[in-house]
Amino acid sequence: MKKLALIVIFLLVGVAIIVIHPNFSGNERTPSSSPNVEEQGTEPELESEPLISNNHTVLYIGHSFGKIFADTLEDHAEMAGVTNHIGYRVTSGDRSGAPDALWEDTRDLNQIKAYLDTGEIDVLIMICCSVEFIESSYQSDLAVWNFTSYAVEKNPEIRIGLAMPWKDFPAEYDNGTEYRNQTDIAYDGWVNLSANLSSDFPATQVFTINHGAVMYDLRDMFEAGDLGDDVEDLIGGANTSIFRDEKGHAGQIGIDTGTLVWLHAVYGIEPITTPEFEQYEFDIRQIAQNVISEGNQ
Repeated sequence: MKKLALIVIFLLVGVAIIVIHPNFSGNERTPSSSPNVEEQGTEPELESEPLISNNHTVLYIGHSFGKIFADTLEDHAEMAGVTNHIGYRVTSGDRSGAPDALWEDTRDLNQIKAYLDTGEIDVLIMICCSVEFIESSYQSDLAVWNFTSYAVEKNPEIRIGLAMPWKDFPAEYDNGTEYRNQTDIAYDGWVNLSANLSSDFPATQVFTINHGAVMYDLRDMFEAGDLGDDVEDLIGGANTSIFRDEKGHAGQIGIDTGTLVWLHAVYGIEPITTPEFEQYEFDIRQIAQNVISEGNQ
């Protein structure tokens, strides 16, 4: 049945090349307390192998400030001893990757439903922030409920993850304190939203992923001189900087650290118990562990 389910996906979405939507904010670069992210062009990746019974299948729907962790999770999970992880992604750029925009776009919605219709999805991860969530002062997001309702109907034992990214254009903030300002309010609203969602779907586990906090912590540590030779610039090369472009996409140290937070959220694996990352002088496992210990999940 699972092999048939995957075949159905291919029939429904064809070669599954995602359409990147126009940037909702155009060229606007207005900083806000809510993350606003944009992709430069991505494609969802459908695995060619059939789904098998012991796979733990994770579906991520959203934009690039979450996609990179969904992409990397398989490698980190295998490193931590998880051998049955498989991930699928439906991605779209900037605000068109938020839950409300994905729900309203026929092509994206049909593709997401095609995955969920298989009944083989163990975890669905969505990422902030819908327009409604921002305009309601972080109180509501109907699209999150819509996706959850559909996902639970088709996959009764599914778990729902709600991820919170970081603010874009980090160079527009003078320092880490200014950059982080007000983000805790947005995340507290995200946590309250997840609690309300859990109340409406009591048989479904709902969890949050605050990987955005990793990027704020890394910037604070860089400015304090705590990262040594691991980071040379705030924005620059992917292997030597916290952010790899002006938009604020994560550099490698942010990707590796943030994925450890995802690993804990999806599999309950404590970062400090995973193999050490020998390419870094600083133990990034501790950064991820601190984010989790501060009650961010």
